Amino acid sequence: MERSSIRVVNGLIRRVIADRDLYQQAARGVREPGLRAILTESADSLTSIAGDLQGAVQATGGRPATASGPLGGVRRTMMEASVKLSSDPDVTYIRTLEQMERRLLDVFLRLEASSTDRALIGRHIARLRLLHLDMTNLGGATGR
Repeated sequence: MERSSIRVVNGLIRRVIADRDLYQQAARGVREPGLRAILTESADSLTSIAGDLQGAVQATGGRPATASGPLGGVRRTMMEASVKLSSDPDVTYIRTLEQMERRLLDVFLRLEASSTDRALIGRHIARLRLLHLDMTNLGGATGR
């Protein structure tokens, strides 16, 4: 992995960690126990993806990112503000996570198409598609 690739992958790691943190936050905030379980499983999947990416950076002698970037805190604050203003917090969490998951999947797809580390990026796309599908289905079930 080249030095420029390490920077890109570390940016991706920070994004995955930030998203994972939002899933964990949502899991703590939802009222429905079944939804809490799904969100916790999704957070665990993102933890696994971050760990794999961190391992790849470390294997090439780089120093992997271990925390979300500064925008992670801003996104957490925005999500909590939206939830507080919502008449149905569970729906707000799901819709927020659905949008976030779509953007994360798009980032992975763009990187897979343009990166020299296609195999590393590509092996997580199926899992991200499933996460996005879960949020899309949950969003549809909550009466869009």
